[in-house]
Amino acid sequence: MQLKEAPLALGKASDYTDSTEIIRAKRKPTPVPDISATTEITRAKKKTEAQDIKLKKIGTSDFFVIKKRIHEKEESEFGKFDLHTHTKFSPCAVTEPETLVRKAKQAGLKGFAITDHNTIRAWPALTKLAKQYELIFIPGQEIDVTFEGRKIGHVLALFTYDKIVVTDILDVIDEIKSQSALLSVSHPFDFGRSFKGFDKLSVTGPISKYIPAVETFNSRVLKEEANIKAKDFAEKNGLFQTAGSDAHMPYEIGNGYLIARASTELELLREIKLGRVVANGKLSGLAPRLHTLGAYMHLIQDKNFR
Repeated sequence: MQLKEAPLALGKASDYTDSTEIIRAKRKPTPVPDISATTEITRAKKKTEAQDIKLKKIGTSDFFVIKKRIHEKEESEFGKFDLHTHTKFSPCAVTEPETLVRKAKQAGLKGFAITDHNTIRAWPALTKLAKQYELIFIPGQEIDVTFEGRKIGHVLALFTYDKIVVTDILDVIDEIKSQSALLSVSHPFDFGRSFKGFDKLSVTGPISKYIPAVETFNSRVLKEEANIKAKDFAEKNGLFQTAGSDAHMPYEIGNGYLIARASTELELLREIKLGRVVANGKLSGLAPRLHTLGAYMHLIQDKNFR
């Protein structure tokens, strides 16, 4: 008996297609992994490790040294400015221009203003000396002002370029404005030296209309309360602030000052007007006032304090 071969069972076309895809998938080469990302990660890790090693080498003590240097660099951008000083050209003072500049440097000042009484005779010498000592020089003067013929006190004319010869307070105000300078009332509430013009000037409007600034720290005031009152007055009336030693003797220079971030005369004026200054210092005591009497009587000279 002859056996018949069973006919081959033909499947659907889809069956072959699926099988073909399986075979192709098996034969498909394994993709090569992208190592670029892995390389970048490895480099980043190595960089971090290197930084960690560098930080470990610095140590705690070195870290504080670096921090201190950064702080000192920032601090060096600020400076102390004594905006009220006198030379021998004021009848009540004895300081030579050379002595003033040298003492200013020794006191750690970045700059100073000369404010002799009603004169600018020290300007030429101080302009040259300040440049030699790398100090910022602010030209100025202290003016005895009057109102309707009566003396009412002293004002500082700061950042001026010419002598102010008028004495009536309203004329002085106009003259200072014409020079784009700054008027500041000296020691406004000190005993025996207070400014008596605030009430008179405020009759027609706010005091800031006439007086842009007051001296909120003066080293020669008899009591600290005078400076406190001046600062309160400035803040209440929206006035700018200045500060100075009011030095008539060499040893007083630098006792009072403004702290400001300024490297030029104009930068200092800008900082004052923006209110970005701090008035600071110490009181000079009674000795300077006694020596001032000696200066009036020509009993003492600059050389007595060298």
